[in-house]
Amino acid sequence: MTMMAFHLLFPEEAETETLQTTPVDNDRLPRRGFVFVESYCCEPMCDCRRVMIQVHDTESHKDVATINYGFEPPGPLLADYGQMFLDPLNPQSELSEAFLDLFEEMIERDGAYRDRLVRHYRMWKQIIDDPEHPGQEEMRAVEAECGIFRRREPARRTGSNTGVNKPCPCGSDRRYKDCCLN
Repeated sequence: MTMMAFHLLFPEEAETETLQTTPVDNDRLPRRGFVFVESYCCEPMCDCRRVMIQVHDTESHKDVATINYGFEPPGPLLADYGQMFLDPLNPQSELSEAFLDLFEEMIERDGAYRDRLVRHYRMWKQIIDDPEHPGQEEMRAVEAECGIFRRREPARRTGSNTGVNKPCPCGSDRRYKDCCLN
């Protein structure tokens, strides 16, 4: 599943609605600014109902946690992880667990934040699922600029292929299978 940052298609909304926080009453987190950057699935007709949150440290300019959050309890594919977890495919830091706890607390006590994430998901999917949507052109431009969906060519050998019964390329005058192949 390919994810793309919300602000790439909705810069105006992201500027005013992206969560920014400075942990104050948390002994496990430094008292400085952090931004919760949202990313959503780019697969047409996928109804994963998930958001990936990258917690960005505004001082060090590094991502310190990547949280995967489902709006509903997970299906069988993600049942082992739960509804909210640190994303195993992205690097984490020593602050990740504390940010997961903070995010869980925010989702539980701030219904408006959770509703905003769901609204952003719906806005996102409206563009992704409708090839005729005017935002599709903008999405393709972002894809091309960022190289998000560039097709990769399969790996191809550049040198000659030494047959197993051919002389070994090391110069030993033995067959390749009896020399360097082993």
